[in-house]
Amino acid sequence: MKTALFADVHANLEALRACLAHAEAQRVDRFAFLGDLVGYGADPEAVLDIVMAYQATGASVVQGNHDEAAVGDGEFNLNDNARAAITWTRPRLNERHRAFLASLPYTVRLGDMLLVHASAVAPPRWIYVTDTRLAAHSMEAAGARYVFGGHVHDPVLI
Repeated sequence: MKTALFADVHANLEALRACLAHAEAQRVDRFAFLGDLVGYGADPEAVLDIVMAYQATGASVVQGNHDEAAVGDGEFNLNDNARAAITWTRPRLNERHRAFLASLPYTVRLGDMLLVHASAVAPPRWIYVTDTRLAAHSMEAAGARYVFGGHVHDPVLI
């Protein structure tokens, strides 16, 4: 089964559309969005509308730290640029978008795969998986043959 994985879209509508078109052309069987749908980019509403439509047809979607920050009511642990992006994003989201982001799970299990935004060790702590030791800890915690995540903004296979 071909699965298209999308991580750290960050409200980049043009990139999302291009990647979805490529995935559709490859005739993938399922879609998975690995968090951080919002933040940084200029089109959080349009990106969320698209991802919500894909979820309605069976796509898996997990929450990322930017998604959590966009709907949280307190302080969030982000760098200055990310904080500014979330501050800009928050008033642009309607109630439907906020409810969607708030409802997203930290992990989704699909057979022998675990989808997570950051480390499976403690998903809501947003631990970066940046080396083989952290990857091994995430794999052990996941209890899955395959773990797919984002968060580091760098494509790596460990």
